[in-house]
Amino acid sequence: MDLTSIEIRPNVQTLYKLIGQETLMEFYFGEKINFRNKYKNPFRSDKHATCFFKWSQGGNLYFIDYATEKIHYNCIDIAQMRTGYEYPDILYKIESDFQLKNFSLEDRLGLKIEVDSLKTVKPAEVKPASIKVKLTRFTQKDFEYWAQFGVTPSILKFFDIRRVEKAWIAENIWYINNDFDPCYRYKEKDKFKLYRPFAEKRVKFRTNFFGGMLEGYTQLPHKGTTLVITKGTKDVMTLHSIGVNAVAVRSETTPISENAYELLRARFDKIYVWFDADRAGIEGAKKISEMYDIPVLYHHASLGKDISDIYKEHGKEKLIKLCQELKIL
Repeated sequence: MDLTSIEIRPNVQTLYKLIGQETLMEFYFGEKINFRNKYKNPFRSDKHATCFFKWSQGGNLYFIDYATEKIHYNCIDIAQMRTGYEYPDILYKIESDFQLKNFSLEDRLGLKIEVDSLKTVKPAEVKPASIKVKLTRFTQKDFEYWAQFGVTPSILKFFDIRRVEKAWIAENIWYINNDFDPCYRYKEKDKFKLYRPFAEKRVKFRTNFFGGMLEGYTQLPHKGTTLVITKGTKDVMTLHSIGVNAVAVRSETTPISENAYELLRARFDKIYVWFDADRAGIEGAKKISEMYDIPVLYHHASLGKDISDIYKEHGKEKLIKLCQELKIL
């Protein structure tokens, strides 16, 4: 059997073995790593070189920036910030950038690792991935789409969600307006996230949200009784529609930073984590719960994968009743 013809899904540990963490970090960071040097963070306005690279006791390479919420950035974090790809799409992007399709199945599984051919790969430019958008007006179909999740035009305005006419990533055209494939722009500070709800998974999201940036953070009240940490802006808006404060991490694999948690804890009396009713959601919520001793909220998968799906499939009153049973409303 020709093992080179068999496709396997990339995973982080296999990519680390095949490429090496230093090679991977240097490629997307854009500079050679010297553990005695200090660096500026190329993904934000950084006037002073105060950041550095460090190996953890667990054998992982991190870029350390104490001026940001997340602080510790591994190779995958840096690759995401460079390219705008979300997890797990970034793994396929890395696979493509390093031409790993040319490796045999044994190589890909780490049984026979040779990376000499990777020396020809050109290093990344220092400039981080840029996202530019040209906006247009919402259509009636847009309002109908968002209404399924309890998101009204006023909520769209409050969270600064806009319809995209055209979008460019790293100066290359990425999206052109299409009624059958709408694109919406989320915004936090000066960073964007693009969401195409009807597109295939690999192009559904693109973002240059930085590190541990929380979605919906800008719209939170200064003080509150209850806060839910969830996994997406749509869920944040659905909860907002029934009077529940919420904020979202970039993905279920991007845990909330200690600094961000302390800021939230100072503003809210009770904090919960509520992710999707699937394996990734349950495992991601468990990690945050164990890290900060936060109670986890669960719902049965029969109600829907996520919070916004519960509203869509069962209506507002069902979601309100569930939140009351969970004692967050």
